[in-house]
Amino acid sequence: MLAVDINLTDEDAPEAMAGLRYAVHPFQFDEDPEAFWLIISEMQQRAAMVAQPLSTSRACAFGG
Repeated sequence: MLAVDINLTDEDAPEAMAGLRYAVHPFQFDEDPEAFWLIISEMQQRAAMVAQPLSTSRACAFGG
């Protein structure tokens, strides 16, 4: 299991965290050692998307 936790907290704001988890079988890395870095790269891209500032309005919280 590869995991990344992202701190989304701004100054003077309540704590906000996002977590990304990626389940990988160890044999996957034995067969393709570059797979580790490909997965890390994908997780970085997903973390960047999660870390984008979002509107805090209640409507946006429900997709509005």
